[in-house]
Amino acid sequence: MATLLRNIILLSFVFLLSLAATDALAQAEPDTARTVEEDIERALEDFDPDDEDVDPELLTQFLLDLAANPININSASVSELASLPGMNIRHARGVIAYRNTKPFETVDELVEVSGIGPATMERVRPYITVGSRAELTRRLLLSPGFWTQRGRFQYISRGQRVLEQQTGYTDPEFEGQSRYAGNPWRFYQRFNYRSNHISLNLTQLKQPGEPLGGPTDFDFNSWHAGIQDVGIVRRLVIGDYGVWAGQGLVLHTGLGFGKGREVIGAPSRNERGAVPYQSSEQTRFMRGAALTIGRELQFTAFYSNRPLSATVVEGDSIRFPSSTGLHRTPTERARRNNTNLEMYGGRAVWNSDFGIIGATGYFAEYDKYIVPGTGLHNRFDFEGRKASTFGVDYRLFVRSVVLYGEAARSRNGGMGFVGGLEYPIDEFTDIAVVYRNYARDFQSIFGSGFDEAGRFPQNEEGLYVGIARQVTSGLKLSGFFDQFRFPGPRFGTRQPTSGYEMLGLAEYRFSRDLNLYLLARTKIRENDYLIQDEFGRSVNVLGQDARTSVRTQLEYQIARNLRMRTRLEWVRARDRDGDPESGMMLFQDIRWLPIENLTVDMRMAVFETESFTSRIFTFENDLLYVFSNTALFGQGQRAYVLMRYSASRNVDFWLKYAATVYEDRQVIGSGLNESEGNTRSQIGLQMRVTF
Repeated sequence: MATLLRNIILLSFVFLLSLAATDALAQAEPDTARTVEEDIERALEDFDPDDEDVDPELLTQFLLDLAANPININSASVSELASLPGMNIRHARGVIAYRNTKPFETVDELVEVSGIGPATMERVRPYITVGSRAELTRRLLLSPGFWTQRGRFQYISRGQRVLEQQTGYTDPEFEGQSRYAGNPWRFYQRFNYRSNHISLNLTQLKQPGEPLGGPTDFDFNSWHAGIQDVGIVRRLVIGDYGVWAGQGLVLHTGLGFGKGREVIGAPSRNERGAVPYQSSEQTRFMRGAALTIGRELQFTAFYSNRPLSATVVEGDSIRFPSSTGLHRTPTERARRNNTNLEMYGGRAVWNSDFGIIGATGYFAEYDKYIVPGTGLHNRFDFEGRKASTFGVDYRLFVRSVVLYGEAARSRNGGMGFVGGLEYPIDEFTDIAVVYRNYARDFQSIFGSGFDEAGRFPQNEEGLYVGIARQVTSGLKLSGFFDQFRFPGPRFGTRQPTSGYEMLGLAEYRFSRDLNLYLLARTKIRENDYLIQDEFGRSVNVLGQDARTSVRTQLEYQIARNLRMRTRLEWVRARDRDGDPESGMMLFQDIRWLPIENLTVDMRMAVFETESFTSRIFTFENDLLYVFSNTALFGQGQRAYVLMRYSASRNVDFWLKYAATVYEDRQVIGSGLNESEGNTRSQIGLQMRVTF
């Protein structure tokens, strides 16, 4: 701990020096960009990278695209309005009730809606517009100006890599030894055009270790062409698309927020329907065509046919297709796109004054036979070629109460249900209650319901209660308690288990330029393991994984072009068969705008944990659309600098350098990702051109 104390003193000294220089700083940070960034960090900083149920790139992209293409509050649906950061179903209904009286003439008029105050108005401002009140005519539909209205082209090129040499990129020591086929760079590029009525996109990705023979030889290519809001056609997409339906039990291709600081709204999935896909996540999307028509009563039909990668068991039998999308080694490349999935389905949604009622279903067929794993937890996993799931969902408004839920049934008869309510106890207090029950044999292979286990909604029952209260204009208290159990064995266990998780959060805003929060979180989850009894027999006993973390963060806008953020986090954790251990992390963030069009983010962090068990995750600012939540464990320091320079109105550049120095090891990583030395550093470069 002596090293940790020394580093704390050093960080404090750096902070005092920065305070002394604040008189020379005089550049303002745009309020809109600051609000969008706060929303992204609020949603992502508690994300667990082990949770396959969440796609952070889609979430980041969703918020940034929403800011670039604001929603028209004079025509948006309840679901679209409720999906806005800071808004909920009650706010959305209030907006629609208000505009039924008269259209919004300005964005600022939104504060006249009951329940929407200045704080909500400022948070939602970057994402809304009043649009045009003129009705579209046939002449407009035939006019090029209609299709290109608010059109914007964007090209992004990005490169990232680890700087140290890793084993996978060295020459093999003997013939047949596994090595990566490509270089250590991660290359990404995206061509995108979007207007009020047209969406065109091509996304290309080469992962580290994958080969790239030329500009058309990317391992992953995703494209789409689509139109939206043209007469009765709500949306038509040809190419790659995703489907967000109901509460996610049947179809949900990302944007699952999970449990976190947003204790009221996070458990509820927001309806997005069939939408164009432009992420680089390689598995949770469809490829084909999707059409949505209607207004109050909407119908969606979709068809998909796409290749996937899977491990071959024997002959025509495979494991469930991989979710990694990696094709680096000879083994990975041998199974690239070795199976195919064809599916079709539809959704019907009725929007009314009292709520939303929907029904969703699909049929899917693999061209090879899926064989589940051999573990006890795989006993009820999907097996065969054909899969289907059907469900009904609702979101009802009973005075000030919002009721929502979904019930679904898979082809094998397995059932899943999730239901919840949001209720304002008074003007300052909201409560949310959610119950979920996913049978052991519920097989929703495209689902992503609210749950604890992650990945698929299966083998889980739980009750979640969240409450939030605005105590004063500056103080907000919130928290949740989630009790869950797993009726059958899950990964790593041989028997039913249970657990609980709870979170408490106190946020205090002294002023717009100074705010503080304190967050405490605890999770207890049963796990079993084998021991030897006095007669030498193996006995299965029940233990607990336990993790408690306490975090405090102070953010202060010292000058118009200097923001500081200080965080201290303490963790105490225990594996099921181990002793408790602890860890601590302290970081200092600085955001500085030294000249016009240049933003510099810097961080210095020191950490000390006893092992990986007591690791601490930290969200980092990164290149546009890049998610970074680093796990720190052992003893060391991590620092990064991120620079964004706007060369002109149409061209932006990003550069990030990050390094972690460990004081307790001389080898980092394992297997083909292993590197010699105590330092792991990364570099990232990105360019964006828009017009």
